[in-house]
Amino acid sequence: MNILATADLHLGKQSSNVSKELPESSSTYTLNRMVEYAIDEDIDALFLAGDVVDRDNRYFEAIGPVQKAFERLGEAGIPVVMVSGNHDYDVLPDIVRNQSYPYVHLLGEKGRWEAKTIDTKSGKLQVIGWSFPNQYVTEDPLLLLSVKTLNLNPNLPTFGLLHGDLYDRKSQYAPLNLSDFPADGPHVWVIGHIHKPDVIRSQEPKVFYPGSPQALSAKEPGVHGPTLLSFDGSALQSEQIPLSPVRYELIRLDVNGIENESDFRTHLTQQMREFVQTHIGELEHVSHVVCDIELTGKHHSLNELDNWSHLADQLEQQPDSDTLITVRKVVNLAQPVVGNLEELAQQPTPPGMLAKLILDLESGQTSGLSESIVAKHKKELSRANRSATYRPLSRFDNQVPDTDDASKEILLRESRQLLSELLSQQEEK
Repeated sequence: MNILATADLHLGKQSSNVSKELPESSSTYTLNRMVEYAIDEDIDALFLAGDVVDRDNRYFEAIGPVQKAFERLGEAGIPVVMVSGNHDYDVLPDIVRNQSYPYVHLLGEKGRWEAKTIDTKSGKLQVIGWSFPNQYVTEDPLLLLSVKTLNLNPNLPTFGLLHGDLYDRKSQYAPLNLSDFPADGPHVWVIGHIHKPDVIRSQEPKVFYPGSPQALSAKEPGVHGPTLLSFDGSALQSEQIPLSPVRYELIRLDVNGIENESDFRTHLTQQMREFVQTHIGELEHVSHVVCDIELTGKHHSLNELDNWSHLADQLEQQPDSDTLITVRKVVNLAQPVVGNLEELAQQPTPPGMLAKLILDLESGQTSGLSESIVAKHKKELSRANRSATYRPLSRFDNQVPDTDDASKEILLRESRQLLSELLSQQEEK
């Protein structure tokens, strides 16, 4: 018995930093790929663990592709079993209710646990599921689950579908506790909400996030695609099927020894080509690799590195005929060339104060200077996030969070650059 499982399609949404004119930018593209894969590979069932449709006025964009996908899967005899998440708690029931889909089963409406026996080409299976009744749920839905009342058949393979947050106990999106998953329930739990694939527990009952089948932003690096669950009655195997046409990656570039802009360009393009060559087996279905470049190592002028990086976001390469690799941004984390930072930090000079601040931020130690600067920076960051000018950035997840960690990261980067500039000015004198 082979089952394709995924979640968080967010139909109506597009991958960031990819031209909206291209069909691959839309999550509908990956939905169609999954349907083709399910039909070609004679899959027994498709599981969808919520947020199939994105919340922000996407109903009319999503309804057509969803209907077409359901109809094609139904014609192939592939049942679809799903639950709704916080984005589609109202939309998904409407789509199912407004059309007759004998092969489509939405479980757990109105926040009530439900079990259903599904007939597949390879035999029967059981699925239990719970759907979001509202956009926000602050209680763990597993506390409402009573396996005994569902009258499960112990001789059938059993799966659980749920949408919720296993990482934040204070989440507004169904906070989950790993210890609350029942030992006498499903053999496998497919969980939606977190877009990056992650196996929470590998032993039975297996608990995992399949992640978004299409990578939607730089916050979701690595391979994306649905998970293939193969069940032979005694053992379960799982495999991620890389169907996303978009992939986000972090590439680190060591700047030691780079002396000029030509060297910088050469090393950067070479690093990007090497990434594609190293991961060629994972890029069969990937047409766009979007990279964040992180500069590491030591350099005599961090300002020069910034200047050389300025036009890197226009860099495009196509190492093979199918994959285009581009740069989203360059983050300069290189360090200034300093003989002894600890010794410099003892000096009552501007470079000495910067060296002291850098050491405090790197080590996590606090001093009057670092506490004051971090607090002021965090306050200004919060003010910027609340301003009408920058508020629209929140819709695209481009705001810098006003947290201590975010402020420390920015201050550390800027302090290194300023120290590098001061030291280079001293050398010129």
